[in-house]
Amino acid sequence: MLAPLISSASAFVVTFSKPPKGAEVLKVVVSGTRVAEGWKIRTERFTERQAFTEPTSVVAGNPEGSIDPWIASRFRQVLVQTPEADVQMLRTFKGPHVKVSTKRLLPSKKNWESVAVDRVKQKALTSENDAAFLIALDLATPDGKIKASMADKFRQVNHLLATFVPSVGARPRLAPSDEPYRVVDAGCGKAYLSLSLMYVLQRDGIQASLRGIDANQHVVDHCTHIAQQIGLRNTQFVCTRIADAVAAAGCDLLIALHACDTATDEAIALGISMKAEMMLIAPCCHHEVQKQLHKELVPEYVRPLLDDGITKERLGDLVTDTMRRDILRALGYEAHLEEFISLEHTQKNILIRAELTNSNEQDRLQWADRVRASILAWGAQPRLMSMVELPR
Repeated sequence: MLAPLISSASAFVVTFSKPPKGAEVLKVVVSGTRVAEGWKIRTERFTERQAFTEPTSVVAGNPEGSIDPWIASRFRQVLVQTPEADVQMLRTFKGPHVKVSTKRLLPSKKNWESVAVDRVKQKALTSENDAAFLIALDLATPDGKIKASMADKFRQVNHLLATFVPSVGARPRLAPSDEPYRVVDAGCGKAYLSLSLMYVLQRDGIQASLRGIDANQHVVDHCTHIAQQIGLRNTQFVCTRIADAVAAAGCDLLIALHACDTATDEAIALGISMKAEMMLIAPCCHHEVQKQLHKELVPEYVRPLLDDGITKERLGDLVTDTMRRDILRALGYEAHLEEFISLEHTQKNILIRAELTNSNEQDRLQWADRVRASILAWGAQPRLMSMVELPR
């Protein structure tokens, strides 16, 4: 039933889902559009953490050959979409036997122009369009090419910009709409991300302000010079420890990338005190909790993880950031841990993303209880616990 429907259509999308147990590939999408040479085909594979898109190819004959391998992969659900109709196929496998039921539906897809068209991921910053800025930020050589030594930093900045910039203005703000978008960079260092964010927002016509905080006067002077050189407005860098920083009246976004050890706790506490609407926190070094972990205090079944330095270090990292996440949840934030750059570029690749929400009191109490239970179980706690007050 599928072959005639596909071969007679001008375009199609076939989605394979509900894979067999233990499969690495969880979903496959094969899309095709009819061209003069035959069919232009694109295949996308999705695992739990990644998506892979194969280069678009042109098939001279019928397109079924691009679908047959996935039909044979024992996906239990297949959805075929064409401009004329949809067909849903459900398959039940019992040993060598396959029971198939199909249902013909009205066409559900409206836009067919983008089918099997190569998708180019748009970058917030490119060496072609933003060379002067990238040179000033020392990410590019004088001729505008990204420095090999800065390629990872450039990739990291672009990734964070791509995931964050589209959300600016997409959710209600606590501040009046006519106020600039308020950014605080705690432990800014050379402020690659916050300066890039200010540049992109102002380039795109969005009013924004930036306050950078760092205890190193040299980098404060450096960032101030860069901001003046590229003409960024409403940008200020101050030399102070994060713990001593005066909380501003409000904050739309708090950034803290690789603030070492308890400086991350200080940055989160600063964001909480300012009622930051969003936080992007990339922790670095977790000595505070690591040195508190002792075999006699942790659950017996995890004691082997403390036998070697490398496992103790990584366990300390995960315990610290999980507690930080749950503390944020107990204080009214929707918080998650996510990977923000591949492990091949840095081992410190966990990002704490938190957004202020209107969570109810009961939910906050439950998260607070979970934090206290975790502290009791591990016999350790992050410095952040001494800086905030959890609900009771």
